[in-house]
Amino acid sequence: EIPVLVVGHDTLNDRTKDSAHHGSKQIMTRGLCLSEHHMGRRFCLPKLKYDSHSSRFTAVDAEGKGLTFFRIPDASKTNPNTNVTAILCLSGMPRDLTASILAHEATHAWIKMHPDFDAAKPLPPHVEEGCCQLIAHLFLTDGLDPADKDIGPDGGPSDEKLRQYFKFAIETDENEVYGEGFRRAGALFADIGILPLLSHVVMYREFPLL
Repeated sequence: EIPVLVVGHDTLNDRTKDSAHHGSKQIMTRGLCLSEHHMGRRFCLPKLKYDSHSSRFTAVDAEGKGLTFFRIPDASKTNPNTNVTAILCLSGMPRDLTASILAHEATHAWIKMHPDFDAAKPLPPHVEEGCCQLIAHLFLTDGLDPADKDIGPDGGPSDEKLRQYFKFAIETDENEVYGEGFRRAGALFADIGILPLLSHVVMYREFPLL
């Protein structure tokens, strides 16, 4: 299970500085998926046997000077130990916006935990963020209960109007990573569906050519 933490702006901003997050120019950072990859190293260890006559260990292979190699799995190549440590979400936002951000960050988590994900060769930002924005948009479109049409308690916009705006903001984002990535992912989703799209980008680190 992945912890989901609702945090303040300062906490989220501090974590963003240490990540590879590519923020949109249209909005501030509102969510973050934290992950770690355990890096392996190659160690040279002696290959020895115990000599009972001399009461000490001696090299098994004199020509090789008794050395062998032991490799700890390298997460940057085989990715056996990718771990999503937490998903952070900014506090104080409208319900539907929070839901869409969590859907976006959950897609980052799915990609990083996929067996074919290679931490040494991450997805291009416009591919990964575009797919995450697509999932957020789909969640706003079909993943929530019908929005309330009543005007807000202080005369503000209804939940329905807010949801429409959140979708509009994704659709019209001019950022080349988030906006253009979303529109490319959306066009491909219309042709091949979501699972083939996500599986392809994780395996080949690019959008499919159709």
